Amino acid sequence: MAIPAPIIELPQTPTLTNLMTTFCSPSSTPKIMQDTIHTLTHEIISAAKSHDQTLQSPTTMVPILRGALPMFVAAQPPLPASSCILARCSKMKGTQDVVVDWLGRRPFPPESDDGKIVILDTIIATGDTVVKLCEELWEMSGEQRRSVVVLCVYAAPEALERVARCPVVEYVVVGRRAERCDERGYLVPYTNGDIGDKIYGGVWRKQGKTEEPVVAEGEDVESVLSGVQSLLVENGGLWKLTEDGLAIERKIQFSGFKEAWVSFANIGLIFGSALTRTTRGL
Repeated sequence: MAIPAPIIELPQTPTLTNLMTTFCSPSSTPKIMQDTIHTLTHEIISAAKSHDQTLQSPTTMVPILRGALPMFVAAQPPLPASSCILARCSKMKGTQDVVVDWLGRRPFPPESDDGKIVILDTIIATGDTVVKLCEELWEMSGEQRRSVVVLCVYAAPEALERVARCPVVEYVVVGRRAERCDERGYLVPYTNGDIGDKIYGGVWRKQGKTEEPVVAEGEDVESVLSGVQSLLVENGGLWKLTEDGLAIERKIQFSGFKEAWVSFANIGLIFGSALTRTTRGL
């Protein structure tokens, strides 16, 4: 069995801790997120260059869309002669089925001025996406061992190990290891939102759809938003925001009618008790 590629993690300094706190904060704006990723990418590339004296221009960057585009922007000054090949990877949460779309030419066979191939990904949670991409690179390269570098900001330990075992990977550099990846495929500590939406802003939707909770007039906006965010799936909770932003919802599947009946009866008792206390307080 081949020895896994080295995994290099940035030194855990107070500066890095502050950057990662900003990266995971629910209040970070898209501009702040992009600036934070730019700074982290500079540090990651610096660590990669210290480890690998051959990592010089030219290189061919493969940013995994859409989250890794700020990494590619930040990589231009330290690697000014880099070219770019776009790869869009899609996977349904809860599955390991990844589809890779090459939006243009592929890295193999390489052009004469391509240089080293560097994969960029902001977050590696389960590792399914990067592993699938590396498998395709392995096949299209004619099984060219240790020919690809992987750079990422935040990743689960198990995912990093999976990526390091890919024969095409020469080494991996990560800004910080997460504690783990939870059963829903989210990194812990949580990034508090979809990383793409945090970087670029929520998707604009027609027909009255919203990406933010609607807070009633007179309520403490910050308190309500904070409470709702803590309940949402992307932040480790069990609920999803409805399209109109007026409520949260959750799908529960029962094993049979009896279990469903008992559960709804208990819910009725809870609401009845709460209503009684509220009425008495009027």
